[in-house]
Amino acid sequence: MKIVDKKILIVIAVAIVATVVVYLGLEYSLFFPTFFSASISSEEAVSIVAHTLNLTNHDVNDFSTRYVYIKGDGSIFGSNINSNSIGKYIGKTAPTITTGNYFAWEVKYKSDDYFLDSTTGEIISNSNTKRFG
Repeated sequence: MKIVDKKILIVIAVAIVATVVVYLGLEYSLFFPTFFSASISSEEAVSIVAHTLNLTNHDVNDFSTRYVYIKGDGSIFGSNINSNSIGKYIGKTAPTITTGNYFAWEVKYKSDDYFLDSTTGEIISNSNTKRFG
């Protein structure tokens, strides 16, 4: 074999190894999504909704929150903030603003439900008639 042929084989082998390492790193990162992007707290979600509704003096006890997984079509599933696991189907709401799927905080205030992206805090869906955005 020529030296050029050996160099080409080495370059190809290094490229394959690098590709496998990147692939495995990306797969591994899916098991720890909160390591790369911290979720907002339920208190922050309540504050965002209160600010959006222009509630200057709000009582935290007037709100209830739960961590959910919401599909683009508005299907809601229970979830666990520590593992981002997707649980049982628990209901339906308006489709998300992007029709994408999200782990989200569901914030209930009076008869309205607001769904906030668990990472950005953006309101991605709500069950009331008033629209934001």
